[in-house]
Amino acid sequence: MRYLFISIVLILSSGCKLSLVDDFTESDTWISSIHNPYFSNSELDYVYKMEVAVYGNEFSGILIVKKIEQDTHRMVFTSQFGSTFFDIEFNAEGYKINTIIDELNRKIILNTLIRDFSLLLKENDTVTGRYHNKNYNVLKAKSDKRSNYYFYTLPDAVLSKIVQTTKSKEKFEIIYDKVSENHVAESIKINHKNIKLNIELNLLKK
Repeated sequence: MRYLFISIVLILSSGCKLSLVDDFTESDTWISSIHNPYFSNSELDYVYKMEVAVYGNEFSGILIVKKIEQDTHRMVFTSQFGSTFFDIEFNAEGYKINTIIDELNRKIILNTLIRDFSLLLKENDTVTGRYHNKNYNVLKAKSDKRSNYYFYTLPDAVLSKIVQTTKSKEKFEIIYDKVSENHVAESIKINHKNIKLNIELNLLKK
């Protein structure tokens, strides 16, 4: 009976283990900080077509992101007809909502969007671990009770993905595609693992 109990505990423990970097080799952390270059240039206006799918509802329009001060970004999402879905400022201390429509101002949706965009705009993080395989170098950082895993493709060392996790589950990922030399991604996707909320951004070229 005792051995059966131990076996059950081991099975449950292994089932709850985060497998994100299981196939990676853990390495020494040769750097102490992470710099995310996307949305970091205060001289640029980042303009994307954005589509948000959330619990069966879809919102489509134009997203403008501007770095207005050190560690402060303003993010405005409008419809193609000019009405504002939301206008939010993010900084190192938190966020300020200037306006948001009722459909997005529901606790679970708003909290998720704030967490998503806070990570999207977060420029600096502190390294707590490092992993690698033949395709990626991965830097881990702590984020309150969660962790952020930054995936850099090899050999060019371009940040291609960020995955936020709890101790046992992947919560969501940010995927960057077609990155230019000035660190602008033509395509960005935010995919959630356990809730019905996904975001897609496609760069609008001038």
